[in-house]
Amino acid sequence: MSDSGVSMLLGHASTQMLWLWFIGAFVLGGVLVYGVMKAGHLRRSERERLDRATEARQRQEDPYKRPG
Repeated sequence: MSDSGVSMLLGHASTQMLWLWFIGAFVLGGVLVYGVMKAGHLRRSERERLDRATEARQRQEDPYKRPG
């Protein structure tokens, strides 16, 4: 039974920890990419609700503002 490469330098348990670090970094990277892609994107219903709330707030602050 001969060890080679990283396992020879680090030992068996350390090699397993290194692989767990790589897997964890990959999962974390995927979560971050997903979050960045979803940031700022609203569903159609959410966008419409936000637009209506914004228009209502603007009419409340300036009742003479033309609807538009």
